[in-house]
Amino acid sequence: MLLAGSPMESFPKKVYAVIVSWNGASWIQGALDSLQQSRYPVRSLVVDNASSDETVETITSCYPDVELLEMGSNLGFGKANNKGISRALSYGADYVLLLNQDAKVAPETVEQLVNLMELHPDFGIVSPLHLDYEGKQIASRFLPYMAKNAQLISEVFFGTEKDLYEMPFVPAAIWLLSRRMLEGVGGFDPLFFVGGEDNDLCNRARFHGFKVGVSPRALGCHSEGPENHKTTTIGARSYFYYGQILRFIKAPENDFISNSISVLGSWTRASIGNLTILNFKDSLAIALALLKTGTSLYRIWQHYNLSKRQGSLWL
Repeated sequence: MLLAGSPMESFPKKVYAVIVSWNGASWIQGALDSLQQSRYPVRSLVVDNASSDETVETITSCYPDVELLEMGSNLGFGKANNKGISRALSYGADYVLLLNQDAKVAPETVEQLVNLMELHPDFGIVSPLHLDYEGKQIASRFLPYMAKNAQLISEVFFGTEKDLYEMPFVPAAIWLLSRRMLEGVGGFDPLFFVGGEDNDLCNRARFHGFKVGVSPRALGCHSEGPENHKTTTIGARSYFYYGQILRFIKAPENDFISNSISVLGSWTRASIGNLTILNFKDSLAIALALLKTGTSLYRIWQHYNLSKRQGSLWL
């Protein structure tokens, strides 16, 4: 969708937004409305992971300018995003905005992020500051990531923040990705289903010389709802834990064998530790994740080696 009354010649860089939806009828309008109100023109793609609610009907009836890609099954977060990213790049996107279905951006945010990445092309992934969904305060789940940069925390607190701060990782709820980074590093590794894939992509981006950053002067809002792995089945938890194990093992700057031994050992202790405090769900979920890791280790090793090569992997 294009912002009405905004001539494209004033905005030379093409920006496509990709939203992965799954039973997000209660959220999707907030996300798409925020993109419609963007000062910078944004074309929107929604990749729907076989929603069983009114998500698809809401998009087709209320947002005719949004391109909807309907998946026949739930591909998970990373694979579905890859579908949208690939489509955006085929349309000539210079930047791709990844936006969670339960997130939204301020009208000036996309413009701020594009301008920053034009000024700092060494950054391949940049996120705005995450506020809670009402926009009243910094999202509580975002604070631990901000804490990785003490300067960012202190300067935001005292109101002396700069435009951009380098970070080791920022969660993928609201990311602006450069085409250069995507063509040099690739998209999300399809080994992941949900959880850990954004850490993995940040690791790979940094390994290949692209910085990851946060702009505290650009604002986005993200729901502070319950964490999925803490409220769902043992199977869903095991997928989450598998993603966490996988992203540690796959870290491209580390030796695969020694890293695998260390990571598998620490997660085995975590499973046993949960058992000793009678947390049977998490103990079993971690054990299932370890089993999946062990049976997939050769494939993980292949993807680890692929991640160390440059190119548009998995897109």
